[in-house]
Amino acid sequence: MLSALIFLAGGAAGGLLLGMLGVGTALVAVPLLTLLLPWLGVPAAVAPLTALTTSMAVVAATSVSSVLSHHRLGNVDWRVFRTTIAASLLGVALGSAVATHLPAVALRVIVAAFLLYTAWRMLTASARKTAATPASPTTYRLGGALIGVAGSFIGAGGGVLMVPFLSGRGHPMTRAIATSTAIGLPVTVLGAILYTGLGLRQGVDLPGQVGYLHLPAFLEISAASVLAAPLGARLASRIPAPLLKRVFAVILIPLAVKIAVG
Repeated sequence: MLSALIFLAGGAAGGLLLGMLGVGTALVAVPLLTLLLPWLGVPAAVAPLTALTTSMAVVAATSVSSVLSHHRLGNVDWRVFRTTIAASLLGVALGSAVATHLPAVALRVIVAAFLLYTAWRMLTASARKTAATPASPTTYRLGGALIGVAGSFIGAGGGVLMVPFLSGRGHPMTRAIATSTAIGLPVTVLGAILYTGLGLRQGVDLPGQVGYLHLPAFLEISAASVLAAPLGARLASRIPAPLLKRVFAVILIPLAVKIAVG
């Protein structure tokens, strides 16, 4: 089936990016699902939250493979993980609870503007020679909570925000990517569960779905993504940090545009 081949190709691309940059699976999965779900018979009114939920489930599955690879390479800062994770989980729970009550357009514009600002900061960092800002545990917790809220609205674990946050606190780029992926794993698991439960409570009953979770798309995208993520993790350890920063920043720009236009 054509849709299965497209989902497999998208999953492989997303897994490679997640392992290498700490983001990527959601960048690929959300637009892909948004386009293909109506073609697969998912009603237009249900497709956006189905894409969001399924993306979070895919990111969770892929993150297991990526985190294991980064852990074996010694890239994960587990101290930062322990400091940040509870606040990040609280943030994603709060975000999913209010997802249907906030003005979507205003939220998209705010997130997109922040991403563009982050991309500009990362692209011009070498020219400014700005020193990293030390952070207290409270800063990590506050950042984790806010990023958890934002991640719940874009179908991801917040790596697109967490990686630059950690990099700005003095963590080398490879370590920021690995630690962000580790934090994003339980965050996306919780987000997928909460959104799936929301669909069940709202009586969503469609073929191949559990609430807002589209099972065939989840299985096909995550299968390829899980296999590709370890390769991305190995590449992250070999690519120079300044190049990783530039690649990450360039990816943020089309993502910001996509979020802004919906």
